[in-house]
Amino acid sequence: MIRIEIVCLALAAVGCSGGARSGVTAGGAPTSSANAATGSGTVIVANMGDNTATLLDVASKRVVATLPAGNGVHEVAVSHDGRWAVVSNYGVRGAPGNSLTVIDVPKAAVVRTIDLGEFKRPHGSAFLPGDSLFAVTSEVSKAVVLVNFAAGTVVGSIPTNHPASHMLALTADGQRIYTSNVADGTVSELDVPGRRFVREFNVAPAVEGITVTPGGEQVWVGSNQAKTVTVLDPSAGAAVGTLSGFGMPYRLAVTPDSRTVIITDPPNAMVRIVNRATREDRASVKIPADSVGPNAEFPGSPSPEGIVLSRDGRYAFVALQGSSRVAMIDIAKAAVVAYMPTGAGPDGIAYSPFGR
Repeated sequence: MIRIEIVCLALAAVGCSGGARSGVTAGGAPTSSANAATGSGTVIVANMGDNTATLLDVASKRVVATLPAGNGVHEVAVSHDGRWAVVSNYGVRGAPGNSLTVIDVPKAAVVRTIDLGEFKRPHGSAFLPGDSLFAVTSEVSKAVVLVNFAAGTVVGSIPTNHPASHMLALTADGQRIYTSNVADGTVSELDVPGRRFVREFNVAPAVEGITVTPGGEQVWVGSNQAKTVTVLDPSAGAAVGTLSGFGMPYRLAVTPDSRTVIITDPPNAMVRIVNRATREDRASVKIPADSVGPNAEFPGSPSPEGIVLSRDGRYAFVALQGSSRVAMIDIAKAAVVAYMPTGAGPDGIAYSPFGR
């Protein structure tokens, strides 16, 4: 959920309505084959407005199931084999959550809940290579929690040493985790095998969205307050660039080839496609303001928020909080090629290669 103030409490749940519509180009004009886009797999979306998770079949663009989850659902992660999806139950104001909802993607069913015990406000998460361990931030504990996924038990934690560790980014080899720490505008670097805090980077106020290149060469992190994206070079231990001109760089994702970074900007109803090497925009996709509900976090905007990429890096799937649907974007064409309906107020989103 969006955080403009430096706080660790969940905002009130939101809800809105909207259905599937025709696609648009980067300029907003309708396309003739929006729902004929190719692609496969399953997209899993956390709906903050009704505490559910929607499973979408990419090939047919249809809802497979909408499943109940815990209180204050926020983010979603999927195992490398595509079998499991995990939803973080962050909780609501005055009632911090401490659980994870586990979904069997092929069966489209909730199969269990993992209790995190003392570790409250779980949020950003990822499966480590091999899928036996699962990592999730705990804002209250200033830590990343490590869970034995099969057993459903906490097996350790790594301190971030900073408050409100919100999102995390994991390198492809599972060696390093970077967390965005909202309250003090820092990024923590964690050594996963050694289970230790390595160092922090002072970035900008209210950092939230974060991604790392698969090889760990760069970390990109967005500041909700400064409205900038900072590029960190861990080998140099310093920032090497800044991007500006955002309403709010809410979420970021990097393509598997490390060439392109996709950044959602909900106030501007925009998705920016950036050349990673030059840090210049290659294109931008304006999301039309049709079907925007009254509970959009940015009034009048479809509020593109959560983002995930297909495994081949061809498509970006963006949760439109303000219109309760997902936009499927062809990255090379910089165009929306399909919409898919969700539950109320979608935010966190993940992709599984499992197809129907």
